[in-house]
Amino acid sequence: MVQRSSRLHPSAPLTPDGHAWVDGWLDRLTPVQKAAQCLVVLPGATTDGMPDEATIAALRGGLGTLHSITDLRASQAARYHAVVGEVSSDAGFPPVFVTGNLEAGVGYSLGATGTDFPYPRGIGMAGSAALAYRAARQAAEEAYALGYRWTLSPCIDVVTTPDDPILGVRAYGVDASGTSALGTAQIRGYQDAGVLATAKHYPGHGDSAVDSHLDLPRIDRSAHDHESVHLAPFRAAAEAGVASIMVAHVVLPGLGIDVPASLSPEVNRGWLRDELGYTGVIITDSLRMRAVAARYDAGAAALLALHAGADVANVKCPAEDFPAVLTRLSDAIDSGELDEATLDAAFRRLLEARWRCGAHEPASFDASEARRYDPPLEWDDELRGATVSVRGDGDGLRRDGTNVVMGDTALASRTTELIRERGFPVTLVASRPTASSLAAVATDASIDTVVPVFSPSLPITAQERQEISTATTSEEVRAKIAAVLVNSALDAADLPDTGTALVSLPAVDPFEMVTDAAVRAAIDVLT
Repeated sequence: MVQRSSRLHPSAPLTPDGHAWVDGWLDRLTPVQKAAQCLVVLPGATTDGMPDEATIAALRGGLGTLHSITDLRASQAARYHAVVGEVSSDAGFPPVFVTGNLEAGVGYSLGATGTDFPYPRGIGMAGSAALAYRAARQAAEEAYALGYRWTLSPCIDVVTTPDDPILGVRAYGVDASGTSALGTAQIRGYQDAGVLATAKHYPGHGDSAVDSHLDLPRIDRSAHDHESVHLAPFRAAAEAGVASIMVAHVVLPGLGIDVPASLSPEVNRGWLRDELGYTGVIITDSLRMRAVAARYDAGAAALLALHAGADVANVKCPAEDFPAVLTRLSDAIDSGELDEATLDAAFRRLLEARWRCGAHEPASFDASEARRYDPPLEWDDELRGATVSVRGDGDGLRRDGTNVVMGDTALASRTTELIRERGFPVTLVASRPTASSLAAVATDASIDTVVPVFSPSLPITAQERQEISTATTSEEVRAKIAAVLVNSALDAADLPDTGTALVSLPAVDPFEMVTDAAVRAAIDVLT
């Protein structure tokens, strides 16, 4: 792996060559082409893993940023990213930016490829800024090798409500000071490896009881909590030189914000630019989330975002919808609703960010380097065991016995696979662990140990707490349990007492994405 130390900083002065490159593109493109550069859409691929017609057409139309391709091996993704960069360059535009969510590594977007890293909550459980840096640095090294130049992470929301329905394992789960320390460490890790980092979700989503993927959160937040809790990590991120900040779709009526923050001039121009003094790239959260999409079509949302001061409208629509969005922006330019000065300022910030991370040239494709990340790789950091929370002691798995994992989720299946990879005999019983199903296993004399795997809701309900507790009330059941595994952002001490060893592992996010890093850390406890 090639070590890089770019030390990106949005306020660092450009070199004379950088200024010339930026000014050249500003002079060369039309206002409509500049608007196209300020959009993010989803790419498509043919059956052989190459850009499809709609993606190529969008690139030739001036599209500025592609969100990550999905469901390709690392080497296929690297080839794809190299090709899209060449297509946009050949069409007379800067190489398209390639971005994605690297919250748990490149596999979070691509699938089972590359190294799985802990979710932020695992890093929060460990509480180590050094670990946070190492994980982000390694994730960015892998991403850079595959053509990514921009990650939409880290998530630096401070969770303050027990009713959080969406952040869960995606937040560090610690206070504002701890979040600031871990978040800035990850920002440095990403950017020292040459990948632009994004602090999200400004001005904080951690006190929302509504998932903005489903509806528009209206948050009752005091001015004191706003300043001292929710904004504190973003001030730290800006001071650390974070290249971009993502603005959330939240309404804060008590603070004078009656429209989604992502579409608010007061938030973008007032709070971020004027009050925080932030000079980097501002990007919206995905505009296809129902908090916005239920109220505006993609073109209208993009226009509102750019008009409000966002540099990038994260439309995240399929590539075939790009022309319609751009037509809406073109009409707004013609009518004077969207002025060229606004577009110039946004485009300049994007160009400067490109130059700083080397994205002014198409990403090179090193097939041998990229193929290193094709298989799933193990993250074996010395602090891996600290990224889960453990209560109590157990006897562990039996290498010379019969071990059973019980659960009907992807987490239970993956736990079984990784236990088997360690050389332990293990069988998956794909049933929900309950008092009766566990009792049936416990009375089977051929079974030595059982690992019940629970995947409760976010937030965990009272009924789910009761189910975990009552499932292990029998002494006969407890005697055979190696440990109870619970997918959760809670500390083990805050989960029901099972009378056995219990591991709280932040392994699965609200989108059902499993990170092997947390599963392996839990298996360390079992073995």
